[in-house]
Amino acid sequence: MTLLHKRNLRFDVLTAFLALICITVACEILYSSYANRKLILQFEKEYHSKKIVETSSSWINSYFKQLEIIVDVLSQNFDKTLSGKLDGFEKPLLESIKKIPFTLSFYVALNDGTFIQARTLDGVKNFQGEKEVLLPTYTKYAIRRIIFSDTNTLTETWDYLDENFERIANEKLKAVTYDPRKRDWYVKAELNSGLTWSDAYIFSTTKMSGLTLSKPLGYGEDNIAYGVISVDFALSSIKGLLEKVKASQNSRVYLISTKNEILSSTCDTKTFAQEDSTDKKSNLLESITSSDDKVLQVAEKMLLGANTSHARFFVDGEAYVASTKKLAIQPASLLIITPQSDFTADFEKVQHHMLYISVAIFLFSFGIVLILAKKIATPITKLCESARVIGDMDLDKYPSPPKSNIIEIQELSNSINSMRLSVSTFAKYAPKDLVKKLIKHNLQPELGGEIKEITMLFSDIEKFSTVAERLPSEYLILHLSEYFDELTKVIMDHDGIIDKYIGDSIMAIWGAPNPDENQVVNACYAALECQKVLDQLKGKWAPLGKPPLPTRIGLHTGATIVGNIGSRDRMNFTAIGDAVNIASRLEGVNKVYGTKILASEEVKSAATGRILFRVIDKIAVKGRSSGITIFEPLCAMGDINDGEYYTLIELSAKSNEAFELYQGKKFKKALKLYGEIQANFPDKTSSVVPLMQKCREFVKKSPVNWDGINYLSEK
Repeated sequence: MTLLHKRNLRFDVLTAFLALICITVACEILYSSYANRKLILQFEKEYHSKKIVETSSSWINSYFKQLEIIVDVLSQNFDKTLSGKLDGFEKPLLESIKKIPFTLSFYVALNDGTFIQARTLDGVKNFQGEKEVLLPTYTKYAIRRIIFSDTNTLTETWDYLDENFERIANEKLKAVTYDPRKRDWYVKAELNSGLTWSDAYIFSTTKMSGLTLSKPLGYGEDNIAYGVISVDFALSSIKGLLEKVKASQNSRVYLISTKNEILSSTCDTKTFAQEDSTDKKSNLLESITSSDDKVLQVAEKMLLGANTSHARFFVDGEAYVASTKKLAIQPASLLIITPQSDFTADFEKVQHHMLYISVAIFLFSFGIVLILAKKIATPITKLCESARVIGDMDLDKYPSPPKSNIIEIQELSNSINSMRLSVSTFAKYAPKDLVKKLIKHNLQPELGGEIKEITMLFSDIEKFSTVAERLPSEYLILHLSEYFDELTKVIMDHDGIIDKYIGDSIMAIWGAPNPDENQVVNACYAALECQKVLDQLKGKWAPLGKPPLPTRIGLHTGATIVGNIGSRDRMNFTAIGDAVNIASRLEGVNKVYGTKILASEEVKSAATGRILFRVIDKIAVKGRSSGITIFEPLCAMGDINDGEYYTLIELSAKSNEAFELYQGKKFKKALKLYGEIQANFPDKTSSVVPLMQKCREFVKKSPVNWDGINYLSEK
């Protein structure tokens, strides 16, 4: 409801246009999507079930056929080698494994137990016999031999080769534990007398699960095979073969055995074989029924157990297309499952292009409307910002008047600009910072006041009358204006408020109208900073022939009446009371002690730990009988950037010690310390002269009923 009741003009214009364009684009896209999707789904069945699956199964069949031809040729060449020797097979086996991808090894086993194997070493990092020793990093192939030694016993050796079949290392195993004649692939090949595919089993050396294609090398008169030649596939390697026949990037390709076990797939399938397994077949492969893959299970129910080779189904709201084909060579079936979205990808691209074109048209039109809306809304927004700046009295941030050809906006701009001039003129005569704080806290300008603890600063220029007599009035005003600008900035930077300018004097307050926990410290910082600024101005004015304006400052904190004083038509936010008078008197007391800043004991107590002070004297100003201890703020505590910091600490300590002696009526000792201060700190001589005079008087004649107070006769 807030959005509906508080809207800007630009929002209304853009919303109406946006709604119209969105409805038009949505209707166009929905219609084209419905019509084109029907055509895509009709094409999908023919493409997936015939072209993709038929082509893929033919490619895999041709790959396995190529393997059968190589095994068959190698087996027929057995009689051409030297009888009982295997060296003649070494090079053909290496060439075969290098030529045919995805194979793990080619090997020949003879009926006397001799054996030669050429295999890849992808993933193998250690020697076979010495498992803790690493192979050279460029080892690519290995030749494994089990042959008879000179003592007519079988020995097993491994030659490790690089990619060019050059031997780079070899080793001899301590004992022969492998008998190929007892392996299942050997027994089956000998019995079948032809090309034979094994069931999945665990390879003896790699402990990987895989398949073996074998063929006998021929039979002797005793009908015993001379040996068997074989090629191994790791089921994990067949995954690379299946990756090449994926219908799309997101297709899943499975090689399924006749027992509905997953021989391999492009997905991660698990086996249950242990490393110490040998020819165990149970639980070696994951069956489809035990798989966690819902998509595969649904595809199996719809295809592998039915008289169909293609199906479309949904799993968890996503559509899939599945096709299967039984392989002609290997006793397995090829199953390809593809998300239907892969077939509609091109269609969706077209839809996206249509959407992009529509969006482009929309953005172009939207841009035109945006420009028109901006020409109307931007000037109004700027005028609102101008009014806010005037309301906050941040006139320095007042933006330039907006330009517009709309008459109403021009008139409104002229009216706000006139209001700015009025407020700007008023701000010159009122404490702008004070007014801003009153506005910020919604304080109404009503007559009346309240008692608050505030801190006051009074400043006055020394011998200003002399300066005024020397300078023409027009130069004096400019000179004094620069003086007030700099000191006012310092006071406001430290959260003070200029109460009023009284001739060449300034009255500033802290802690009203808003509370300020650090009001005393801020006032001290401001006083110290004012003196630093005046020193800088003195250096700047001297070359210009302008006289310096040395200034005395008085600081006091206490309870005063703060509020609006005056008439209903003309008010002044100020502070009145005895505490105000004390601050004013302290400014004048600087003349007596030759100091630039004097603060009351209340200021010193509140700022102890933050400001370094030195005690000056205990005085009673004219018109008061009670005494107050006065202090000179020296610098901020810890201000080591001040080159005189440690000197000022010494000055503070000596002043405090001397004053305690003075108050304790130990005038000789006090006089001595004050003399040291006068000698070591010549710029502080004026501040100790009155006390030294008192000490000399009291040394000559001890005072009677002395209360330690210096009663001043002048303001």
